[in-house]
Amino acid sequence: MSGLVIFYFFRQTVLSLITIWGNSRTYSYGFVIVPICCLLVLRRKEDLKELQPTTSFTGLAFVVISVLLWLAGDIADVQLLQQIALVALVDSLVWTFLGLPIVKVLAFPLSFLLFAIPVGDSLVPHLQSWTANFTVNALNLSGIPTVQDGFVLSTPTGSWQVAAACSGIRYLLASVVIGTLVAGIAYQSWKRRILFLIFSALLPIVANAIRAYGIVVLAYVSGNAIAAGVDHVVYGFLFFSLLTGLLVFAAMRSYEPEVNTARHSFPVHAPQSSSLVRMVAALCAVIALSVTATAVGRFVWHRPSASVVSDSVRIPAGWSSEVDNEDQDWTPDPSSAQSKTVRSFISGTEEISLCIIRYSEGPRGVELINSRNVVSRAGTWTVLSNGKREASINGKQLKVAEYVVSNGPQRRVVWLWYSVGDTLTSDPYRLRMVQTRNRLLGLPDPTLAFAASTLVHDEFDPGDVLAGFLK
Repeated sequence: MSGLVIFYFFRQTVLSLITIWGNSRTYSYGFVIVPICCLLVLRRKEDLKELQPTTSFTGLAFVVISVLLWLAGDIADVQLLQQIALVALVDSLVWTFLGLPIVKVLAFPLSFLLFAIPVGDSLVPHLQSWTANFTVNALNLSGIPTVQDGFVLSTPTGSWQVAAACSGIRYLLASVVIGTLVAGIAYQSWKRRILFLIFSALLPIVANAIRAYGIVVLAYVSGNAIAAGVDHVVYGFLFFSLLTGLLVFAAMRSYEPEVNTARHSFPVHAPQSSSLVRMVAALCAVIALSVTATAVGRFVWHRPSASVVSDSVRIPAGWSSEVDNEDQDWTPDPSSAQSKTVRSFISGTEEISLCIIRYSEGPRGVELINSRNVVSRAGTWTVLSNGKREASINGKQLKVAEYVVSNGPQRRVVWLWYSVGDTLTSDPYRLRMVQTRNRLLGLPDPTLAFAASTLVHDEFDPGDVLAGFLK
């Protein structure tokens, strides 16, 4: 009953999880996490028979903490925080209505449920850099001359891009999920479990870099006759299948038989069954918490915007404006934008394009900081590198996000930052904190995203051109 209450009141968070599982190949394994957890619970049925369920108000305290965490994520519009809170809430409900002894027996299935949360995108740039650096060094050591330009590698037979899909994030996440499952079943000692988890995380990272190196080598020696196009995908699938088999084989070679955790961990006098009054009181508390949290969230979000922000631009002296700009493929292309304007400015041989995007305060789930917001997903520009850069904008010092993108021989430097109220920042955490503060005070400000870009030339430093224009 309490589970149905939670899934009803927090159904938007449940739907967000399912949507990500269905739309992302990286997190599609999320669909099997809950069935696996159910099977893991069934494995403990003999242990559970020796224990009596009991209502725990300590578990109810964790329900309160989980609901408050969800509310914080809702007000801050941080979907990941809401999803973490939802999983914590499910585990806390088990504790509340079944008691701590049963939670200890089901510790592994309840912990495994955390893999339902889609997290790991932040590792993609680091994995891309590692794979690209390893590949170019290995190729040069193998006698294949290779030049690296960010995530793009050029050999005498062609160019290769270490894209996000080639970073190995899918292999890494899937390997960690499988490794955790195998370690929890095959081993009883925590030392062996931890060592196996470390192995299951390091193996796909190293193996993916070797895979990338092997693909380029095969293409080089065959004159691009193999290891290109669909072969690339097929080799990746076969490679991951081999890794999975290796993980399972390694675990089975050192399998440890399990023991009856209930019998050895708890005394014979198990707790008595919960009274109906305690269970009803806990259920009423869960319902009240759910109603209050969702109601507060709706109240905060339905406050009208208290200010209007102009997205007009003062043209600096010495620059002239060109309204028409055909080259817009490099610009951010968020689906949640209320409006988008791109203008070009010229000063002698220097050219700058400025993209201004206005986000509406209305819809939730707007992911402002995302690598896909730099280069249009339908565009022809490729991200070569990214980092931070000190800049002075409108008299304020801040660190902007700096990207180098390419389209064939052309290179552009893109600076990205956001404005909410009087705050300018490219830090997603600070941006969310300012938005949350304003929303709680009933003074939500429209959020603007700015992306300034210039072509890379030998005659001048693009960073200096952007800095001079924006100052």
